[in-house]
Amino acid sequence: MSNRNAIVIGGSMAGLCAARVLSEFYDQVTVLDRDAYPAGAHERPGVPQSRHVHALLMRGRLELDRLFPGFEKMMLEHGALEINFGLDFAALRPDGWSERRPNKITTLFASRVLIEETVRGLLRRISNVELIERVEAVGFETVRTDALRVTGIKANPRDGASAFTLSGDLIVDASGRTTKCPAWIQALGLPMPEETVVDSHTGYASRWYNTFPERRPSDWWWKGVWIDPVADGFPLAGVLFPVEGNRMIVTMAGVGGNYPPSGEDEFTAALAKLRSPIIADEVAIAEPLSKVYSNRQMANRWRHYDKWSTRLDGFIALGDSSCAFNPVYGQGMTSGALSALLLRDCLTKVGVANPELPREFFKAQARFQAEPWGLATGADFRIAGTEGHRPLISRLLDPIMGRMFEVQTDDPEIGERLGEVINMMRPPSALFEMALLARIAKAWGRRLVMGKPQIAESAPMPPLNVMPLGA
Repeated sequence: MSNRNAIVIGGSMAGLCAARVLSEFYDQVTVLDRDAYPAGAHERPGVPQSRHVHALLMRGRLELDRLFPGFEKMMLEHGALEINFGLDFAALRPDGWSERRPNKITTLFASRVLIEETVRGLLRRISNVELIERVEAVGFETVRTDALRVTGIKANPRDGASAFTLSGDLIVDASGRTTKCPAWIQALGLPMPEETVVDSHTGYASRWYNTFPERRPSDWWWKGVWIDPVADGFPLAGVLFPVEGNRMIVTMAGVGGNYPPSGEDEFTAALAKLRSPIIADEVAIAEPLSKVYSNRQMANRWRHYDKWSTRLDGFIALGDSSCAFNPVYGQGMTSGALSALLLRDCLTKVGVANPELPREFFKAQARFQAEPWGLATGADFRIAGTEGHRPLISRLLDPIMGRMFEVQTDDPEIGERLGEVINMMRPPSALFEMALLARIAKAWGRRLVMGKPQIAESAPMPPLNVMPLGA
């Protein structure tokens, strides 16, 4: 039997995870990337979003450690921080400062580049995986028998060397939001898959800083900061995420076209106009490490390959190439890893030689993607001016979800369940179990009778007291 080869377009997190899975089924796996991989945890041009804050959800953390044994240990050894959001973050919600109360779920905080470099290093240890850098994929190689089949990738080296074609039995598009595969599909004379776009006109602006722990006042207990926007007067959210190497990333986000400034002086001035001066005070004793990076390409976009009537054998798309979420909700890396694991399930079920593999995978991936898509777009549709088709179910569930987020600080059990769903440890249906709905109704009724809990929003700094777990 001849060797079977798989090609992955894009060394994204989704692409690296896909390559890991494919290495179990194919004799050779090749990952093509237009960038040169940096030596160490550094930025690369093909991942501009990496300069902003990233959240590795608990489910993603667990699955990455299963895919790449030793991932979590290596991350901690290289400075990733284990943080309990409820205990370690000062969070200013619409109603005021959250009480300090430890969560059951802890989070691994690190830069995107450290996460990616750790995964890439572990992938390189697999003997039948090759990572080829500075090569741009420019089109499909195809043959037609019973159906049109992708048999390879046309590639142009970026160092001026001769173009070449790399043959493969399976081609995986993991090139992200900017994928060119839809254009290649059109060039073959095939119709594009249907797309759904939901755009809340969200924008980021981020800057990196060196921190100096010895300069911080002793009562500054927080390791990170989260400031929600409010409709009247404070349209920008602000977050401060600690990362490895005594550094922090400060990001402001605006929705509904209220974009944060990208100039350095304007960025610093805008921090002082957030609902609390807490982030501005941190920045004042820190050292800027970068310019201000901006990103406004944050719409949710779902290419419905699962509904695609056209047959194109030997081709699949996963991660952001198939379904990209508003990155403000932190679902991207975890969703990419889970899509790769679904590919493993489909390869096990139908086999590498089955022409139905793409269809089976696209259907399985769509069933999974529907859950994070519903959470991300449901949250975006609560923002005035969001564009896109809103399903009836979203309109019906929105009042419940709105109440749930409002009363999560009143009842720790509601907050914990939300955290489990957001971290993909439970499906969204877990938010609508009768026992939880009863708690939400009780908490909301208590607010109607007694008013909102008296958490002093006007206080410039967060509370010092710590509530016990489950209080």
